[in-house]
Amino acid sequence: MNTRKMVLTVIFEIIAILSFSYFIVMVRYAGIGTSFAFVWLGMALFFAVCGAVVFILGKRNVSFPPAVKVVISVLTAAIIILFAVVEGMIISGMKEKTNEQYDYVIVLGARVRGTTVTKSLRKRLDKAFEYIEKNDNTILVLSGGQGSGEDVSEAQAMYDYLVQKGVDKSRLLLEDKSTSTVENIEYSMKIIEKNSQNATAKVGFITNNFHVFRAELVCRNMGYDIKGIPAKSDNKLLVNYMFREFFALVKYKITGNI
Repeated sequence: MNTRKMVLTVIFEIIAILSFSYFIVMVRYAGIGTSFAFVWLGMALFFAVCGAVVFILGKRNVSFPPAVKVVISVLTAAIIILFAVVEGMIISGMKEKTNEQYDYVIVLGARVRGTTVTKSLRKRLDKAFEYIEKNDNTILVLSGGQGSGEDVSEAQAMYDYLVQKGVDKSRLLLEDKSTSTVENIEYSMKIIEKNSQNATAKVGFITNNFHVFRAELVCRNMGYDIKGIPAKSDNKLLVNYMFREFFALVKYKITGNI
């Protein structure tokens, strides 16, 4: 086996081990139902097989035709570059850019377990609580419908959480029909336009830092100049969230939502 195939085999197997290890960490930390968890298991199996195939071909001195090698190399390089560029864009949205006071702040929903907010959603709500503590006139629009495994809408779960923290009910508006980021913005803006006496009301939104870039693109695509206020993310799950966000951005681009 030549050195190139040996190095490639080692790289594939290392990626497989890291992917499987991260899958185990996620399952033990957040449960088997964690979004995108099984993608990491799939990646582990894929790269393990790739490593085994390269090892076997190397042992048998089997090589691909030069044209096939070129195609594989070009495609691999293109995917790596695309991934790096998109992840760089995601990172660019993670830093808080403004301390501007908004009349309304939309809190984008996230998964609820039964009636309990998840860690990710709790971080958004804690950021919202922190914001309105400093901005006395801001009204929160809690945006999120009811999905599978949720006993109440995400909006209702957020409302209950914030009321328990002492937020005045008069500062909370509920939007409980949306099922996506696009609908979060669309339906929430309708509520704001109906509720506001000010046609030029300033609007912002709160979501986890990895999600800000995509949400801002959605707003821009819909004709709204709305900026995001990033909430922290769970450090142990951030790699998973950012990896998932890459595919979400690609999907939204293909479907014309950004």
